[in-house]
Amino acid sequence: MNSGERAKVMRASSPTAKMHKKDWRLNEVTDELNARPFPRFGLPTNIFRLCAAGPDAFTSIQASLSELLPDVDWDTAEQGKLIRGTLGNLRVNIERHTEFVSVTIIDADGTDQSAAKHLPDDWAQRLSGEIVVAVDCLCRPRGTGTDGWTCASQLEGGLASAFFDFKVAEDGHTKIYLEFDPQTDVRDIGRVALQVLEIETYRSFAALGLPDARAAQAELIGIAGRIPQTPIGFDDPALAEERFAELSTLAAELEAIWRATSFRFSACQAYWALVQARLASLQESPLDNRLTVGAFLERRLGPAVATYQSTERQRHDLAEQVGNMATFLQTRIELGLQRQNAELLASLNRGTERQLRLQRTVEGVSVVAISYYTVNLSLYPAAWLVEKFPFVDGVVVRALLVGVIVPVVWLLIRRLLRFTEPEDAA
Repeated sequence: MNSGERAKVMRASSPTAKMHKKDWRLNEVTDELNARPFPRFGLPTNIFRLCAAGPDAFTSIQASLSELLPDVDWDTAEQGKLIRGTLGNLRVNIERHTEFVSVTIIDADGTDQSAAKHLPDDWAQRLSGEIVVAVDCLCRPRGTGTDGWTCASQLEGGLASAFFDFKVAEDGHTKIYLEFDPQTDVRDIGRVALQVLEIETYRSFAALGLPDARAAQAELIGIAGRIPQTPIGFDDPALAEERFAELSTLAAELEAIWRATSFRFSACQAYWALVQARLASLQESPLDNRLTVGAFLERRLGPAVATYQSTERQRHDLAEQVGNMATFLQTRIELGLQRQNAELLASLNRGTERQLRLQRTVEGVSVVAISYYTVNLSLYPAAWLVEKFPFVDGVVVRALLVGVIVPVVWLLIRRLLRFTEPEDAA
């Protein structure tokens, strides 16, 4: 193949010959990186973020927002992870995450009312999923009153001031207040506001596992109290088998706890890591004598994360303890079975030895009996020989008969036994 032919083959096998550039996998990977751009908006702006978990949350959110954005092609948009809609100064983003769906409503009117006022009145009743996050974020110019907030932080070296109140208000929403300089770029406002909303979102999901951790700890305490502590004697295999069954039941219960909590605990710790990453990226620092958002969360949510970790360690330690005891008892049971088998084999060996001795006794008796009758039968022709040949001594003849017949009978019986032994073994 010359160089021109090789070039044709390479062009024929290249990606451009098989598919268009828009179909390359590179586009899918790149689109995933740019699927969630930061919003841009000025001041004042109200933001409402709703997060619902459940298998039917996305479908119910679509149905609830269909009245608000009737022109959105939901069937086509459902295939994507991010759906955007615009209605005047109102922007709505529906985003599908791994285990929840979020709705973010950005209202550029900046009134004192929550941006959730644009939702249908019965939107909460329409949702089939579980509402985990419902937060209002107010973005305002500096100079308004900021008293009464629990936490206060300065973000990105003074670019913004964040005020949190980790309580549920009368409308069922938590509240966040952000202050910016009036000349702050709209991209910076959207970027900081979105990251602050993510802090509240991931903070809420990081706390979901605490009831599971408390329930699991109660079960683990009960299991720890049921683990046998008294040793078992080597001469009691029945009790060892009974205890092995108990340990198997405990191991199954620990496995059930792991299946019920492992995903939740791992997810909560991952959410907590995201909260810390967002606080680090925002370069949080103290604003006044109030606790910063990070310090508050570290004091209140940090112990919950430590509870997840300690519960998992406790479950792992108990499972390892039960597994070690079960392995020890299984070894004990196997050794007992081997000891019983050894005793059975020894008993069989003793029976075989007795059978062999009996066989040899019977063999000896048989030789004597057969030889006796054979010698007696041989005396009749011997008497005829003595009468026929007077010079032959009868005593010598009888002695010769005994000396010849007994060894011959013994040899014949031994030979017969050797021929029958393979048949008996088979």
